[in-house]
Amino acid sequence: MKKTFLSLIAFSLLGTMAGHSQILYKVEGKDLKAPSYVFGSHHLSPISIVEESGVMEYFNQADQVVGEIDLTMDPMALSMALQPFMMAPSDSTLSVLLAGEDFDALNQQFQKWAPMPGMQLQMLETLKPMAVSTMVAAGMSTDVMPGFDPNQQLDTYFFKSGVESGKKIMALETPEYQGEVLFNTTPLTVQAEVLVDMLKNPDEAVEAAKKLSEAYKNRDLDSMIELSKEDEKHPEFMEYILYKRNANWMEKLPGIIEETPSFIVVGALHLAGEKGIIEGLKSEGFTVTPIY
Repeated sequence: MKKTFLSLIAFSLLGTMAGHSQILYKVEGKDLKAPSYVFGSHHLSPISIVEESGVMEYFNQADQVVGEIDLTMDPMALSMALQPFMMAPSDSTLSVLLAGEDFDALNQQFQKWAPMPGMQLQMLETLKPMAVSTMVAAGMSTDVMPGFDPNQQLDTYFFKSGVESGKKIMALETPEYQGEVLFNTTPLTVQAEVLVDMLKNPDEAVEAAKKLSEAYKNRDLDSMIELSKEDEKHPEFMEYILYKRNANWMEKLPGIIEETPSFIVVGALHLAGEKGIIEGLKSEGFTVTPIY
């Protein structure tokens, strides 16, 4: 479960260079006025990939930026929208869910990956375990992703560039919906198991994050999707966070790109596989060509 969690959150959240082994696609045909583009992001990727991929050449051709949620929102407003979904019920706080575990040992390991120096598990008592695991996963992924700067997040970069260049901005879902999927899909007891597993076996979790980062660097979506399935005990999590969202987006994307030439940026895992949006666009009659 921890490997799946890391992959889905790090990418929310992948063989050979063929098929779905690219991260940038051109979408045309079916009477589109102009091509649109789909870019699969790694939410913890360094901004240097923008220059390496030459993606801005295609970004500049679009009139609209489309993403998972509207990242032009004020950070405080976004945080407030997500906060209710991250809060644990009063009878299921962190200490209750982790009762029977060596809390001090878990806390020591958490501090190695905490987003701020001096942060301890006790300070996060009222958060759901998934919210804490998100922090740990980000810390682990950042550790194995050279050049990543949390102040220059890749998806946000495209949204800000869109605003600066006068492009329209569109979100595929609301922060509230994303919060529901991330924090309310999996039972709290299972969330606690994930957190404990990550903190008790950090070397395994870090290695999983490293493999996923390498797969993204190599544009190997097929490997990413296979890695995300390892140790998966709760397929409903994959169903909700990945496949169901893909299906929801596919109800909107054809109309969006028919109306306005768009640059679509979503987590790379959403592109891959039979239920991914690349196959979804092809099934709608569009011609989809890998670029990078």
